[in-house]
Amino acid sequence: MIKIQLNEKFKSFEAGFETELEGNLIILSGVNGSGKSQLMNIIYGDRGVNPQTGLKSKDLNRIIAIDGNEINWKNIEIRSFKDNISIPEIIKYSSQLINSSAEQAYNIYKQSGLNEHVSPQFSGSIEKARNLIGKHYDINRRDILEDSFKNILKGANFVWQQDDVFSDFIGNIFFNHALEIAEGQQQVGKYGGEAFDPASLGIAPWNELNELFEILNIEYRFKDNYEIKYGELIETPILFQIDSTGKIIEEERRQLQDLSDGEKAIISLCFTSLKKIDNDDKKILILDEFDATLNPSLIEGLFAVIERYFINKGIVVIMTTHSSATISLAPDFASYYEVFKKNDSSSRIYKVDRDEYLELQKVNKRFYDRINNQAGRIKELEEIIDSDNNILIVTEGKTDWKYILKALDYFQKKGEFTEILPEYFYRYGTQDDVYKVICGTNIFADMGESQLNNFLSNEINRRTGDKSRRKQILIGVFDSDTDIKPKSKNEYNVFSFKISPNGISTEFLFIDDDIKSEVDGERLFIGLEFNERSTRHVSENLNLGASSSKRAGKKEIIDIDVFDSIGENKALSKEKFAQAVFYGVIDISEESWDNFRHIFENISCFLPVEKIEVSESHTEEY
Repeated sequence: MIKIQLNEKFKSFEAGFETELEGNLIILSGVNGSGKSQLMNIIYGDRGVNPQTGLKSKDLNRIIAIDGNEINWKNIEIRSFKDNISIPEIIKYSSQLINSSAEQAYNIYKQSGLNEHVSPQFSGSIEKARNLIGKHYDINRRDILEDSFKNILKGANFVWQQDDVFSDFIGNIFFNHALEIAEGQQQVGKYGGEAFDPASLGIAPWNELNELFEILNIEYRFKDNYEIKYGELIETPILFQIDSTGKIIEEERRQLQDLSDGEKAIISLCFTSLKKIDNDDKKILILDEFDATLNPSLIEGLFAVIERYFINKGIVVIMTTHSSATISLAPDFASYYEVFKKNDSSSRIYKVDRDEYLELQKVNKRFYDRINNQAGRIKELEEIIDSDNNILIVTEGKTDWKYILKALDYFQKKGEFTEILPEYFYRYGTQDDVYKVICGTNIFADMGESQLNNFLSNEINRRTGDKSRRKQILIGVFDSDTDIKPKSKNEYNVFSFKISPNGISTEFLFIDDDIKSEVDGERLFIGLEFNERSTRHVSENLNLGASSSKRAGKKEIIDIDVFDSIGENKALSKEKFAQAVFYGVIDISEESWDNFRHIFENISCFLPVEKIEVSESHTEEY
């Protein structure tokens, strides 16, 4: 249990503010400006930068207690996504660096008695030096002998470095491990006995990081062994790209600055985990929007690091987030709180039951499992359209092929476009559509305009080296309501076109009266039916909900959130409209069907010259 008590006004939080947070992993969410980051400042005691001195101050008057025991800012580690934007490269630590660090600390000691205000950017190093020297001398003395001062720091492998640096200390950790190996070997040489076994020191830090990277599916590794000479690594540690077998590609070196922001964030936290934070030292780890740059595929890895290296050490982790992925993929033991703006709530913070996010968790889990399995996802995307037909026609929407097939049936009954067979069309939809064979759906797939365009582009690339694939005619049919430029390559038998006129979705090929046909008391609406400012219907007692309000006054189909006076939705979904058209529930006018003529004229242009007679089975009702 963390108790927070603020004894002075701080930004939007009034003096006297109190709250309690329960759990080992606490996730805070809320809208922008609700005060999440301010709350983190309160916990850390960070007043921010003093405009007069330009220095940060951690003297905010507040009380933080864990299970009744007060802690101060020194017991708290705080990180945000901003810390990862420009992390420094790993440096090679050596005895020379240790000597120069001791020299730097001694100079500050002689100047100011190790006063952190003299060099605030090195306050962490100054504090560490004070603690090390303080174990042997009164740190306020100004007459400590230089050799004694420096030997204490050298003996602790003290390194002088700036604050808030993630990666500098990795070289230090590697150096210390190499030094311990050298000391072990020296002891064997001095006193005899069996050869020194480096494994007796535990797992090497480079191997521990490699194991962590493997768990997180991060495709970088350090070398699994380093040559040690005179108690030091003979080379600077560096990351390498790995191949599909996990083997290092020595030609593919990776600088930390070259990694993505998400990779920097997760690797930085891995580095931080190797600090070996002592339970008596750190009590709370604050991650303030640390996940802001993380791809959802890294979120579960983030939680794995948090649990293994912090929570299991007894350190409470508090996260602020705007990410639905973070909320939905958090482990079962996470506690959830939402933060609210000052004007909305006097309490400001409310605990949320995990069940509130169940639907969010289910949806996100399914999606992120798919994209996390990159090999499977690539295969899924590459094979999203797979057919043995010599001619394949794919529409960008799963409603469009239903409209077009029904229009084809209309023309073929008149003896037109008989060369276009219904089986040419890719009948795809959801798993439920396939299970129920909705309108003859037989393929589980999702196909928006960008996906279809990407498929056409990939198919062109595949046909560049595979001439046999060029025998199949592939035709993409797009709406015209966006600026996307469909991919085509006629010599490869890949064709595509947009419907006419420009700037419409397929539904607008139907005349207005047909679009507005009712099905079980619901219908499609057109944005022009609603006042752009009030979002009220111009002639009926209907209002648009928030998700549809931006379509008011525009020539766009509205198929969701049109409410009557008692709050009932009167909008028909596009899918239900398409099914009603396909099954003949709606009586579509000849004028509407004739608007589809240009689609079949375009398709006919791409088909072989010889016409194919349509059989009776192809003129049945669709």
